[in-house]
Amino acid sequence: MNSQSIEFDKIKEDATLPEIVRKSFRVPIEDTKKVWVLIHNKKYLVQDICIGGIGIVLKDNSVFTIDQSIKKCELNIFDISVKNLDGRIVHLSSGPGKELKCGIQWLSMEKETIHQISKIVLTMKQQLLQDNSSSLYNE
Repeated sequence: MNSQSIEFDKIKEDATLPEIVRKSFRVPIEDTKKVWVLIHNKKYLVQDICIGGIGIVLKDNSVFTIDQSIKKCELNIFDISVKNLDGRIVHLSSGPGKELKCGIQWLSMEKETIHQISKIVLTMKQQLLQDNSSSLYNE
């Protein structure tokens, strides 16, 4: 074989394409009644959580719009309350029935807040993975 190998050209990045890869693992919330967020004095149950945001379910699809800013939210995870979170609505998508799933990204968090949420999410993730691996061995 005397032919040269085929080389691949590097694909140029396209700034117009949206970033679609999630950077953080979202942990599903098993007991949604114990994890909730207060936005504009209204309580929403959290379905999943990561260091940089949460997913909630909306019963009324006219509550939020994509890219809407939300200020001074309060995230309650079991007995821990994280206050004064500012965020942005990053997506609205169909959920079960007539509900909408809403993704919220936290913005400009202080280091202490990032550490607090990181610690909680890591603990929840480890518990979830431990529970899943235990159920695999019990089957």
